[in-house]
Amino acid sequence: MMMRHLPLLLLASAAFADGAAADDPTVSCIAGGGGRLAMEISGAFEADIDWGNEGTICEGGPRPEGDALRLMFSREEDGLLVVLGITGLRPGVTGEGFLANLTVVRQGLGEFYGTLGAEACVVAVTRNDPDPAADAAYRVSGHGRCVASVEAIARDAEIRVAPFEFTGLAHWAPEEEEH
Repeated sequence: MMMRHLPLLLLASAAFADGAAADDPTVSCIAGGGGRLAMEISGAFEADIDWGNEGTICEGGPRPEGDALRLMFSREEDGLLVVLGITGLRPGVTGEGFLANLTVVRQGLGEFYGTLGAEACVVAVTRNDPDPAADAAYRVSGHGRCVASVEAIARDAEIRVAPFEFTGLAHWAPEEEEH
């Protein structure tokens, strides 16, 4: 089931990595500040992620099917791409109990980890406001937890993710925004 999504993840990973120059000191998650990803990973590898706004790339938008918001976070020196897919989230909506999936890519190593479906993680979205510095963009904040391990794709390994917090930028097409 996850194997059919592997080409899409590879494409998203490559496109996301090309979004900012590796030596660009002006990279920031949100132009006005406040972007963040905090998450602890254990298992097949260990990572204590506490990425602030400066130096973090974060972008998001609806999945192609339009059924979820995909937020992507990356930090060059850590070699990780973290993708959070929040099912049913629309522009301006907040609340608890959003089902989500999580994908972690160890860039340069060809290691992919992903939850099997959107039932593995639960997210509370505490903020989902228009960002005045970007067209059709929303500052999306919240916290979540995964109740199941995050399995390696195409190999026998897994990671566990402690409760996490995030603030990223999501771009919705104007016709998707609620009025």
